[in-house]
Amino acid sequence: MKKMAAWAGVAAFVALSMGGCQQKPGRTPRQAAAALKGLARFRPPADGLITEAELDRYIRVRRGSRGRTEVEAARAVGVDLDEYAWVRARVIEALVALDTRKVRAASEETYVKTIAALRRARQDARDRVGQRTLEEQIAALERERASLKQIDTPPVAVALNAKRVAPRRAEIEALSP
Repeated sequence: MKKMAAWAGVAAFVALSMGGCQQKPGRTPRQAAAALKGLARFRPPADGLITEAELDRYIRVRRGSRGRTEVEAARAVGVDLDEYAWVRARVIEALVALDTRKVRAASEETYVKTIAALRRARQDARDRVGQRTLEEQIAALERERASLKQIDTPPVAVALNAKRVAPRRAEIEALSP
């Protein structure tokens, strides 16, 4: 909130100091800043990281959106719509990253169990053709497993946002429409 007030003050100063803009008689700089507050919009941080305060405001809007639109809820609780939209996108990215991690872990577990089962079956196989077929299947699964490990990791900001969102995931998902 202090940042928004500071930006509004900067916007008022810039507007008042520009040659073409005149302050209305009787209007104080504070009043001029208040009039320009609507022009000072949210600016996403360069590092792409969400803060706990932004996450709190996001959740407050989600709670307030029951029975009304997110836009109405954001206005009702005094959250900048641009900030809400930006944080919402970062939360979705974080949730996807968390789901991807969970799916990869489950997939890895499945590969490990399947390969182990095929190795046991290969040891029990009595004929060369059966052993060769099982070896080919094991090699193919190991190649697939290795290729999954090479999938791009998420950008640093997404990974850090996922760590911030993870402890509050249940709360966030409970508020989803």
